[in-house]
Amino acid sequence: MTLVKWTPKRNMFNIFDDVEQMMHQAFGQSLDNGSSRLSYSPLMNVSETESDYIIMMDLPGVAKKDVDVNLSNGILTVSGERKTSEKSDEDNRIWHETTYGMFSRSFELTSHIVEDKIKANFKDGVLNITIPKAEEIKSAVKKISVS
Repeated sequence: MTLVKWTPKRNMFNIFDDVEQMMHQAFGQSLDNGSSRLSYSPLMNVSETESDYIIMMDLPGVAKKDVDVNLSNGILTVSGERKTSEKSDEDNRIWHETTYGMFSRSFELTSHIVEDKIKANFKDGVLNITIPKAEEIKSAVKKISVS
């Protein structure tokens, strides 16, 4: 028979310890390593219509002024920073999953787009980028006479 000391707090937060251990095994660091800065990579969706490519990127907690969208040599780059807004004393924290830090996502664009008509709109923590497609260049058909 094994006797185990029962601690209510330990029992109640058992699931947190299991997740903490899983994160440590998967990423080599714990969730509460004192910095609250694990890698931050915003989630996104890319869709296509007949006339546009549309990128929708979730950026909750990111201010519009902290987002940059650049196009250089056919590479579209979205970068920025999700800044921490911690005002509470960290000693009272029970669980913390929110990540902060710099992010950057880059996309190589096809040459069949209209670069000067790309539009970006940021509202309610969602960045929408509309990339218009260029009209297809139809090859001219030239009749060659056969002699």
